[in-house]
Amino acid sequence: MRLSARLSGTAIVLCAAVGGCGPAPTGPAAETPVYVLNLQNSERGRAEQRPANLVLSEFSTMSGVTWRTWGPTRATGAGRLSGTWCLPECADAPYAATVTLSSVIPVKGKGYFSRYAITADMPVLHRPEADLSGVLPTP
Repeated sequence: MRLSARLSGTAIVLCAAVGGCGPAPTGPAAETPVYVLNLQNSERGRAEQRPANLVLSEFSTMSGVTWRTWGPTRATGAGRLSGTWCLPECADAPYAATVTLSSVIPVKGKGYFSRYAITADMPVLHRPEADLSGVLPTP
């Protein structure tokens, strides 16, 4: 057997052992973008990522949100929680809160968070009325 034939065979075995000799990967596979449908100043809502202000429901809004994580299955941010259930006390002083978005559902090639849960530093009297978890709108 010629030396070039043995080297060629060795290269084939080596390629198979390390996962192939095809073209080099061009980067990580593209992930589906993940959004939240935000009704802040929009009756129909806008697809947004990491919004600073987020309407969670007709009763609750997060403002000044700083997102710690975002997608592909969950997002967590800290900000200020207010809503109609805490007026007038929270109008000028919303409650410190953490919001977690989850349950991504696909809609027209995008993922949308469909659930929220809030942990808030609020007076006990408001806790029964506050909607601290629920379903988010999707397109």
